[in-house]
Amino acid sequence: MNEENNKLVKETVVELLNIMGLEANIEEERIEDVGEGREVYIINLMTDDPNLLIGQYGSNLQAFQHLAGIVVRKKALEKNSDENENNEIRFNIDVNDYKKQKRESIVKLADTIANQVIYNKNSVALRPMSAYERKIVHIEISSRENLTTESVGDDLMRKVIIKYVEE
Repeated sequence: MNEENNKLVKETVVELLNIMGLEANIEEERIEDVGEGREVYIINLMTDDPNLLIGQYGSNLQAFQHLAGIVVRKKALEKNSDENENNEIRFNIDVNDYKKQKRESIVKLADTIANQVIYNKNSVALRPMSAYERKIVHIEISSRENLTTESVGDDLMRKVIIKYVEE
């Protein structure tokens, strides 16, 4: 993502925070998405009261991310109406490293359960997870020998099963 798009994302997030009457310091970071090998722009909002922005199980943060994405895409289309813009604007919003810590927790859980599955040679179903959380588990387990993963269930009850497979 280019600097112009990064600026657009940052300005939009600041604008939305102002509309909501919230204050936050913004930390910017660029990382490579392990699953897709593309750069992702991350805005981490550091605030004294993160609960309102995060919500229960990250639901408010997910909604804020979705809203910001819609506004950014609309602004980008208006700005580049003459050009054929195939460059997707990819960014993530985090609050006080909530998503980063959640990711680390899920990776640790996947690793612990993977070791258990290898030791017992029995499949284990994890708790229901969001699509993002399931993706983390699938990616983490994909590099492990004798293990495979499968998502099962519907909607909010969708979960990952880590399975042992003989070679």
